[in-house]
Amino acid sequence: MLDLEFAGIRIQLPANQPLLLLKQHEKELYLPLWIGAPEASAIAMSEQGLTPPRPMTHDLMINVFEALGITLDRVEIVSVQNAVFAAELVLSNGKRVDSRSSDAVALAVRVQCPIKCTEEVMQEAGVIIEGAADSEEAPEDQMREFREFLDTIDPEDFSS
Repeated sequence: MLDLEFAGIRIQLPANQPLLLLKQHEKELYLPLWIGAPEASAIAMSEQGLTPPRPMTHDLMINVFEALGITLDRVEIVSVQNAVFAAELVLSNGKRVDSRSSDAVALAVRVQCPIKCTEEVMQEAGVIIEGAADSEEAPEDQMREFREFLDTIDPEDFSS
């Protein structure tokens, strides 16, 4: 398993689609994951240290883990098929729970646990982003872009 770190959320224009970037440690190799606006919002809020007045779904999961006396040890991105990533939550009691990758990362960012990925997933979906470290956007700019994106969507955009 490869160690990854949360590298940020970008808004891809012109579609205004959130893109979660995970970076392989000590390399310029990234794992890009298209995610939904609610997941992007949950991750961005946590990354900014914002706490909602009532628990959001990811906060609720962590509260349930705590109530059961277990912790989230790590998340693992275990497969990708047709650009859909699958992850597993690895709990302190040894149990593994199937998860969407965006939810797994949202939990990992909250509890600051390791994010890992199989070599096969990185070989299939990893990308080199030249100069990514040199062109880092300021967090304020990222949040401004994300808030602008949130202002353009309606709850109906997510109904099935």
